[in-house]
Amino acid sequence: MADGGQQVGQVEVMETEKQAEKKKKRNVLIAIDGSKHAENAFKWFAEHIYNKDTDNVMLAFCAEMDAKLPTAALMGSPATIHALREEHEKSVKKVFQTFEKLANEYNVEHKLERVDHPHRPGEAIIKAAEQQDVHLIIAGSRGLGTVRRTILGSVSDYIIHHSHVPVIICKHEDEHHRLK
Repeated sequence: MADGGQQVGQVEVMETEKQAEKKKKRNVLIAIDGSKHAENAFKWFAEHIYNKDTDNVMLAFCAEMDAKLPTAALMGSPATIHALREEHEKSVKKVFQTFEKLANEYNVEHKLERVDHPHRPGEAIIKAAEQQDVHLIIAGSRGLGTVRRTILGSVSDYIIHHSHVPVIICKHEDEHHRLK
C-alpha cells in the first residue's frame, strides 16, 4: 500500500512539474496570410525575439476569402463557387508550405493553425489568441494609407485595439525606409 501511495505521489509531482513547465513557456501567435508583410514579421520574430527554450509558437493563418465568392454566390453558379474554393485551398497550401520552409530555415518550433473568418481576419486572430492563452501577438503591416485604412479597416488596427495582450506590428522593410 505504501508503494501505491508513493507512485501516486510521483505521478502528482510529475504533473505539477509539467504544469510549471507549461506556465514558464511564452505562447506567441504570429498572424500569417501569405503576404510579404507576414513573412517579414515572422523573420523579424525569428531573428530578434524567438527563444526555443521558452516560446510556444503558433502560426495562425487567416486570409479573407476571395472577394469574388459573394458575387459568384449571388450569381448562383455552383461550379464557379467550387472553382473559387479550390483556388483558395491551393493558395492556403502554398502559404503553409512557405511558412514551414521559413520555420525550418530559422529552426523555429511551431504549430500551424488555420483560423479562417471570411470577412473578419482580425476577429479570428483575437479569438485564436484568447483560445490559445497567448502572451504576445505579432503581425505584419501592409502599410495601407489613411484613406484606405479608414474605409477598408485594417487587420493590424483591429488586433491592436481588441487584444488583451501585447501586440507587435512589424512594418515591411521597404515601407520603413520610405518613411525616413
